[in-house]
Amino acid sequence: MQDKIILDSSIIAAIFFREKASSKAVQAIQDQDLITVDLAMAEVANVAWKRVAIFHENEEIIREALKRSTEFIRTVCEVISTEELIERSFQIALEEKISLYDSLFLAASEKEETSLLTLDKRFKNTSYTVELL
Repeated sequence: MQDKIILDSSIIAAIFFREKASSKAVQAIQDQDLITVDLAMAEVANVAWKRVAIFHENEEIIREALKRSTEFIRTVCEVISTEELIERSFQIALEEKISLYDSLFLAASEKEETSLLTLDKRFKNTSYTVELL
């Protein structure tokens, strides 16, 4: 088992916002050093926004989950800056034909020489080490 793993936004969101994969996501991060990209905070906040604005979930509950998720990113995860990854991410996005946003997480996994943990099936067709939940 690896001792560190890159978390993309879908995994962090699953940990803090109830969904089918939540228990699997929580289990998958146990006993790991957790790393993510600074973009994850904005993407997870967008998940919170969608939960309230589109799906009409309870705003108070979602605000609390957002607060806990941002605290998790700030204090539990090592956070790699977009700036540090941008040049390589741009190249990966072109090579893999994926968004720059997604390529940031692949660049982080390459930099840290470890897997990316995700729920996003779009990563399945890349040439990178990806663990899909």
